[in-house]
Amino acid sequence: MIHVMNLADPAPENDVVRLDTLTAAHKPIVLADSLAESMWKWMPVMPTGTSLEAYMDYSLEMQETGTFYPFFVVDKATGEFAGLAAFERVSRTHRRLEIGFVWHPEKYRGTAIVPATQLALLTRAQEARFRRISYFVPEQNERAVRAFTRMGAQREGLIRNYMRTAGGSWANMVVLSLVGDEIKAAIALLRDRVRALQHA
Repeated sequence: MIHVMNLADPAPENDVVRLDTLTAAHKPIVLADSLAESMWKWMPVMPTGTSLEAYMDYSLEMQETGTFYPFFVVDKATGEFAGLAAFERVSRTHRRLEIGFVWHPEKYRGTAIVPATQLALLTRAQEARFRRISYFVPEQNERAVRAFTRMGAQREGLIRNYMRTAGGSWANMVVLSLVGDEIKAAIALLRDRVRALQHA
């Protein structure tokens, strides 16, 4: 059993992906992805600016707080960059965290990489004895809301005008969560989905 303090080391992984702790060395790799900026529109405006580079800088700064754990997703089959994800607003006292800043290059949509990334994150959170996992998703991002709902996350409500996005709009945020045994059920569902996509 992984100690509750240890969310990032060793790197969360499974047969499909490995989630390495984001470092400055990853920055040129991420910024070189031609689709990165187009996928950025749902991300929040950062204190450091409104670009993917600003996100990278912010993530590296926030690591020092102990409440933000950004990851560089690696496709284990090829060793290639396959996305970004993070544990954020981590409260060890209350055993809750949020999963956010998740995106993958276009070529990985519909592949096992996407559910495998969520599987790695949820498995690590469960191993570390977290009891509540939240997702804050812009209401306009219907694809993501549907994906988390299919995973078993329960919709709890809507927070209006919660966030200014890098795309320039103000977003209402849909709040979804997994608690208790719902986490275990989501992990089982994601394992099945990953297997199905691997053998499709």
